[in-house]
Amino acid sequence: SAVIAECELRAEEAALVSEVTSTQGFARYERVDLRRAVRMLLRLVSLALLYSPLALGVPLALALGGLVPALEDALWAYALRAVHMSGPAFIKLTQWASSRNDLFPVKFCQTFQQLHDHVPPHPWRLTERVLRAELGEDWGAQLQLQPDVIGSGCIAQVYRGRAVADAKSGRRVDVAVKVIHPGVEAIVEVDIDIIRTVAQVLSRIPALKWLSLPDVVEDFALQMFWQLDLRQEARNLARLHANFAKDDAIVIPEPFPRLSSRDLLVESFQPGVPISTFIDSSACDARARKELSRLGMNSMAKMIFMDNFVHCDLHPGNILVAGRSGSLRMVFLDAGIVKELRPDTHKLMLNIMQAFLQWDGTQAGRLMVENAQEQHCADMDGFCGGIQKIIDDSKHMPFFQHFGEYTVSIFNLACTHQVKLEGNFITIALAMKICEGLSIRLDPQIQMVQGCIPWLFKAQLSHGITISDVLFDTHGVTMAALKNLTIS
Repeated sequence: SAVIAECELRAEEAALVSEVTSTQGFARYERVDLRRAVRMLLRLVSLALLYSPLALGVPLALALGGLVPALEDALWAYALRAVHMSGPAFIKLTQWASSRNDLFPVKFCQTFQQLHDHVPPHPWRLTERVLRAELGEDWGAQLQLQPDVIGSGCIAQVYRGRAVADAKSGRRVDVAVKVIHPGVEAIVEVDIDIIRTVAQVLSRIPALKWLSLPDVVEDFALQMFWQLDLRQEARNLARLHANFAKDDAIVIPEPFPRLSSRDLLVESFQPGVPISTFIDSSACDARARKELSRLGMNSMAKMIFMDNFVHCDLHPGNILVAGRSGSLRMVFLDAGIVKELRPDTHKLMLNIMQAFLQWDGTQAGRLMVENAQEQHCADMDGFCGGIQKIIDDSKHMPFFQHFGEYTVSIFNLACTHQVKLEGNFITIALAMKICEGLSIRLDPQIQMVQGCIPWLFKAQLSHGITISDVLFDTHGVTMAALKNLTIS
């Protein structure tokens, strides 16, 4: 469509800028820069001072063994405030962690889920400065904004307004307007340098080398940097909007590229209530919770297996719910972080997944080793045997019916046998883990693997990968079901 074409053009311009910027210093870790080193040191001192009350208070609270609840509450409150003040990179990491209530304590998740909704906004005068710079002094002729912030994330904040959709008729429509926080780029740059340094240090530990931590951090850094250029998000929204155009149950805001720029994004306004309303309230209809859990699982499976274009930031703060039980719709917001695999890498992932479904750990293990970025696997049979054990255990243990647990076990095995997994696989796996955490909180009984199998089969057929009749029969899937496969 014309919207996608225009967004692609603007995104290509942004990509050229980011490429030049990255080679000049932001994404180039190898270059020694004294000024950056000094900034890192000052930032580390600042973070150390910020978290020093926790360093003193947490051991005291543990020693008291819960005898002073007020102290514990104060420490949790301070921890939330400290993360708020730590900057976008650390907020993003904590947002991911708080969505994984199966991996982190309940109190941790309950406390840091507030990061999704309550990042302090910047003043209106700074927003006006951005509007004048991007749209001109007469920006009000094109855009009418309500000054109250309706959402504030760690990169930008959002307003509701009305924009001219058709220059000829002057027709206006409801829009959401995202404005980058001033000065956020400098903070992200320093924090990414710190995270890179930590990843480099950890990767020197033999047991952790094969997790590809530096590669994952580099991918995270690039995604964070792209979030600082809203032309990239406009492109992502346009493509996601096209991918889900035939699925009424998933709503993606449509961008207005004519009014969008590096620091400003104008998109269609989509009403809804936060999905956390359904997660946190026991009064919500159980059927609605199951419906939303299924929608989340199916949409993620479609993005990973069919579209090969994955929204990698679907924490609860980026999902709204519209409609009524039986015809609910999910609204996906904030598409700044996406992942797209190379076609050959995507096909490899499908082949590995098929080997898992065929209970063939030897084939899955060999595909992983033969296509690894780096490997010193002295015991191929041992690695493949470990993969086979994971598959065999999944037949009998519901614990392994979740993709997240598959990936954790595989990562541990890769470390043991010194197989450096494809970094992009890890990014996709983390996105799946976030979705899994959300789906489980909505419906603890959901079977992620069984729900994703039809999408995997459909993707394999589209790639020309042969699927045996036995595999269809084993998992109860028919060709007719694949043809009629939908999100809802």
